Amino acid sequence: MVTGGLLEKVSQAGDFAGFSAGWHRGDVVPTGFTPLDRLLPAGGVRRGSLVECLAGGEASGAAALACAVACRLASDGDRAGDTASAIVVVDRKGWFHPPAVLDWLRQRGASGWHAARLVVARPAHDADELWAIDQALRCRGVAAVVAWPRAIHSTAMRRWQLAARASLAVGLFVRPFVARREPSWAEARIAVTPRSGGSLAVRRLQLSLVGGPWASTVQLQERSVEIGLDLARGGEAMLPPWVAAPYVHEREQVACRAS
Repeated sequence: MVTGGLLEKVSQAGDFAGFSAGWHRGDVVPTGFTPLDRLLPAGGVRRGSLVECLAGGEASGAAALACAVACRLASDGDRAGDTASAIVVVDRKGWFHPPAVLDWLRQRGASGWHAARLVVARPAHDADELWAIDQALRCRGVAAVVAWPRAIHSTAMRRWQLAARASLAVGLFVRPFVARREPSWAEARIAVTPRSGGSLAVRRLQLSLVGGPWASTVQLQERSVEIGLDLARGGEAMLPPWVAAPYVHEREQVACRAS
């Protein structure tokens, strides 16, 4: 489990002075996946927000996508002298395998090549997991927090949203697809479904926008895109043009409260 001292060091690494110099509340950062940027309401990931990746089946690729986006967010943290470049992974069940993403941590940012720092927390209990997520989102040295929370009380998620807004960290939560029916404070909910036609080096994923910062009474249009995830570098792999175009269809009402 991550100790308070370690989180304090991460927080001190990106103090508030660095943030005020370069970041403005509501900055939008590209995810590194052009189709996903078009899918997200803000045109990318808004700093200080929560995003849910809903897993559409076993080995859906939702966790891999969340980690890839987290690495992209961390690589953007070196611009204008900011140092919020740490990624905190809260791994309650021991599913996360750090060597799988080590090569992803080195990416080209605004000021050249940049290697993000990776902190892995393995809490022993559900309550410790909620606490670790909350504390990590409050650290101003953290660019992104990746976690696999199961049942989340709306009060806890609201606390996470407020913590993220204050620090400008981004919470990327991998959850089962059935969680889409629960109230959420996430700015966007992306369903991730694996598609055939990939390879050992590239995963082909379908991403569908199934929730976001809208009232539960709004009838949404579900939009979907497909991406290729390069497993060697954690970036976008080009897909043939006939699978890259988004499609739109009406969907049922959802309950999201990202305000």
